[in-house]
Amino acid sequence: MKAYRAFPLLFFFQLSGFDLCSSSNILVISTVASHSHSIWCNKLAELLVNRGHTVTILDTDPPRKKLVNLTTYTLEGAYTYHEELDYVELSVLDSPKYAMDFLHEVGLVSCRNMLLSSTFKRFLSEHSNEKKPFDLIVHDIYCDCFLGLVPYLGNPKLVLLTVFGELQVLNMKGSQGHMVHSPLQLTHFSHPMSFDEKLKNLFYTLYNYYIFHKYENLIDGYSKEVFGQSTPHVLEIGKSAAVALVNAHPILDGAKYYSPAIVHIPGFHIDEPKKLDAEIQAFLDEAKHGAIYFSLGTNLQSSLMSEDRINIFLNTFKKLKQRVLWKFEDKNIKNIPDNVKISKWFSQNDILAHPNLKLFITHNGLLSTQEAIYYGIPMISMPFFVDQHFISKKLTKKGIAVALSYATLSEHSVQQAIEEVLTNNSYTKEIKRWSKIFKDLPTKPKELAAYWIEHVLKNEDHKYLQPPETFLSTFELIFFDLKTILGTILGLVIAFLACSCSNKKQIKLKQN
Repeated sequence: MKAYRAFPLLFFFQLSGFDLCSSSNILVISTVASHSHSIWCNKLAELLVNRGHTVTILDTDPPRKKLVNLTTYTLEGAYTYHEELDYVELSVLDSPKYAMDFLHEVGLVSCRNMLLSSTFKRFLSEHSNEKKPFDLIVHDIYCDCFLGLVPYLGNPKLVLLTVFGELQVLNMKGSQGHMVHSPLQLTHFSHPMSFDEKLKNLFYTLYNYYIFHKYENLIDGYSKEVFGQSTPHVLEIGKSAAVALVNAHPILDGAKYYSPAIVHIPGFHIDEPKKLDAEIQAFLDEAKHGAIYFSLGTNLQSSLMSEDRINIFLNTFKKLKQRVLWKFEDKNIKNIPDNVKISKWFSQNDILAHPNLKLFITHNGLLSTQEAIYYGIPMISMPFFVDQHFISKKLTKKGIAVALSYATLSEHSVQQAIEEVLTNNSYTKEIKRWSKIFKDLPTKPKELAAYWIEHVLKNEDHKYLQPPETFLSTFELIFFDLKTILGTILGLVIAFLACSCSNKKQIKLKQN
C-alpha cells in the first residue's frame, strides 16, 4: 500500500519538472581574484543547494548569504593587487599583451597566497582523512593551481567554468580557433578583419599561447608544492573535465567552432527583476525625464577616483533634467545635486530592468555589459583594465555605446557623451536588437548549467563529448608531425628528381 501511495508523489514531481537526481556533495572552487567572479559562483552554489545538493565553496570573499547546506571557506590573500591600482595608468594601458600579462601575474600571486593561506590549510586538514569527500568539483579557471585538489580528494568528477569569456577554456579544451581568422578574446577585433588586424591577431594569439603555457607550468609547480610531486600536471587535470560552462554569447564574443564539451550559459547571473526598495523605486518611478545609472562594478570604486574627476561628474549631473543613481562608496561626498542619489550598493539587475532607465555609465566589465545588453540599455563606457578596453571598443564600433577616457576626462566630454546617447535613438534601437537576440535562448542559462552538472553526476563516461584536439600536443594540433613527415618525403622526392636530372645532363654532356 505504501508503494501505491508514493506513486502519485513521484508523478507530481515529474509533472512539476523536478529532476530526481540524488543529493551530491559538490565543491565549488571560486578562487579568481575578482568580487564579480565570487558573486557569480555563489549564484551557482545557491542554485545547486536549492536543487538538494550539499555545497562547499572555496571563495575569495566572505559569504554574502547564509544557506543551509552551503559551507564557505574564505581564503586569504586574493586581493593584494588592489593596493597597487592606479586608475589613470590603468585607463591608458589598453594593449592585449598588457592584459594577458596582468591577468597571469595576478593569477600567479593570488594563487600562491591562497594555497598557502591558513584557511586553505584548515580545509585540507578537515578533508584529508576522507577517502572521497566530494562527488564533483566545479572549478572557475584562471587560478588553476587548485586543480591539484582533484587527485588529492580522490578524483571526483570535474566541471570547469569561466565567468570571464572563453579564452582560458578554449586553451584548456582544444577549441582555440584559427590563429589568423578567429579574433582573440582579448582584442577588439571582429570578423571580417583587415590584413593589419589579421597580423596583429596572429601575434597576440601566439603570445597568448606562449604566456598561457608559461603560466600553467609555474602554476603546476605551486600545485605540486602543496599536493605532492606525483600530482599530474594542472593542464592534464583540466583537460580531463567532463564539460566546461562558459559565460559567453556570440553576439558579443564572436562565433567560433566549439567542442560539444563547451556549454554556453550567457547571462547566467542575471535574475528575474524584483521590485526595488521603496526609496529607490520611488526615485525611479518619479523620474519624468528618465534616469541614468552610474557604476564602476565591484572591483573598482567611484570613490577612489581623483577629486577633480568626481567633481566633473557632479557638475555635469547637476545640469541634467534626468535623475542619476551613482554607486559611490563614500557617504561623505560633498555637494551632491538634488537629482543625484548615491549608495555604496545598488541592486543593479533591478535598476537596469526599470522602464525609466535610459542610460548606463559603466566600466564595461563583462557581467555589467551582459546585464545592459539583456535589458537593452545603451551605455557610456569608461574602461580601466583587462577586457574592459576591448569590450568598450567593440560596443562603440557596433553603435551601442559612447566611450570616455578617464585619463582625459572633462565636463565637456561627459556632457557630450550623455547628450549623444540620450538624443540619438540609434543607440537604444541597436541595443534593443541585441537584447532580443541575447535573450532568445532555447533553455534558460541556469537550467542549462544545472542540467549539465547533474548530467555529469549521473553518468560515468564523458569521453564521447571530448574531441581529439583536447588531448593532442601543440605539434599535433598544427599538423607539425604530418607536415614534417610529408615535407621530408617531398624534400627527398625533389632531391631525388634533381639528382636524376643532373645525372642525365652529365651523361648527355659526356656523350656529346
